Amino acid sequence: MAVDQSRGAIAPDYTQLTSVRVPLDQAADAFVTQDASGRTPIVVLTQRQNRISNIPFLIGVVILVGGILWGVLAGNPLLTSAAIPLSLVFFVLAIFRSFLVRIPEGAYGLLQRQGKYLRTIESETQILPPWIVVSHLVTRRIIPFDVPVNEAPTQDNVRSSVQALVTFTISDPYRFVYSVSASDFDQVFQAACQNTMRAMVRQISSDEVNNLTRQDTAELREVLSNASEPYGVKIMKVNIIYAQPPADFVRSQEARQLAMLQQVEQAEQQALTQRKQTDAEALARQAVIARVEREREELQLQIQQAEMRKHVTELEAEVEELRLAKLQERLQKYRQAAEWEWAGEQLGVARGLASNTHAVVQVGSGGATDIAHAFLLKDILQEKDTQDNTRTATPTRKTSVSIEPPVLSSQSGGWHRVPCHALHGRIRGTIDDHASGDHAAEVRRCH
Repeated sequence: MAVDQSRGAIAPDYTQLTSVRVPLDQAADAFVTQDASGRTPIVVLTQRQNRISNIPFLIGVVILVGGILWGVLAGNPLLTSAAIPLSLVFFVLAIFRSFLVRIPEGAYGLLQRQGKYLRTIESETQILPPWIVVSHLVTRRIIPFDVPVNEAPTQDNVRSSVQALVTFTISDPYRFVYSVSASDFDQVFQAACQNTMRAMVRQISSDEVNNLTRQDTAELREVLSNASEPYGVKIMKVNIIYAQPPADFVRSQEARQLAMLQQVEQAEQQALTQRKQTDAEALARQAVIARVEREREELQLQIQQAEMRKHVTELEAEVEELRLAKLQERLQKYRQAAEWEWAGEQLGVARGLASNTHAVVQVGSGGATDIAHAFLLKDILQEKDTQDNTRTATPTRKTSVSIEPPVLSSQSGGWHRVPCHALHGRIRGTIDDHASGDHAAEVRRCH
């Protein structure tokens, strides 16, 4: 059997077991010689032949006849007497060779006597009488046997091709030879193997056919052993060497698997795209949440700052209120000091106006009187202070201020614009500068 793996075809050649008929002395060569189909026989049938060796017998006859004739012609009886024992030696040698039977190595020999099976002998040289003959020689080697199965239906009715290689030995040559011939056993065993293989394929689906080459065949071997045991055959091993559905079905399966792979790849790409989109949405959502959190934190910070400013404003208001309350208390308690401070402020304003001859002062109806009053009040307070200080220190220069009533406009009840030089004409005198020590400041005339 030959398998073309590239095309998935099984070359049908079902006659694998053969037998030949040759002389016993050629049996060893027959077991290793292939026929035209490349097959070697497993059974050799011996040809019927005389086991007495012809060459020694002919030599003995020649010696005997030649010695007698030579003795008669020569008239010498000694030659005749010498030829007779010498020829007897060759006759005995030829007869003794007929008792020696040699069974080739690696074969069983089946003996017969008067056409009836006697016993089985193994590979060795046996001493047998001439009336016991060797009828068959059976090989002892392991025999390979191909089992092709075409269009075996699977469980889903897909017709597949399977090929198995079965190896066996002939454990009982007598039953193998006398139960069935080699060619008949080929057909019987082929049918048993194919039926067993078809039954096995029927139990599986088309998707599992390719896995048959890796499947355990112990159960299959047991079934074939039971089927071949009546013929004296022992199954050694069963190997499934080829198993495949039809080529069209394989192509359709490959196309379907390719389509499934493409669908799976497309689904993975869609899932990846969706995942990316989901991740982008999640990132955008997180960004929005983070921005909202930042805005909320900023709002809370602004609220806290507003509350702090409010609290600071309240504290400042309380401080201002306390300050005003203290100031009011001091004004009420130290009224003359307050008047002194107020007169000093007014005097400072008057000094500034006096130094600027181009300024125009806008005063109310009693503004000039207030200014004059301020100067008078300052002079009085300074004079009083000077009198108090004369008791312990050098007396300071007195400040004389002569104020003439300011020239006001004839309008009353409103503000009047008075030139600075008019005001200066009515304010004369010198003012002691207590901070700089007796440096007098004189009001200069407006230019």
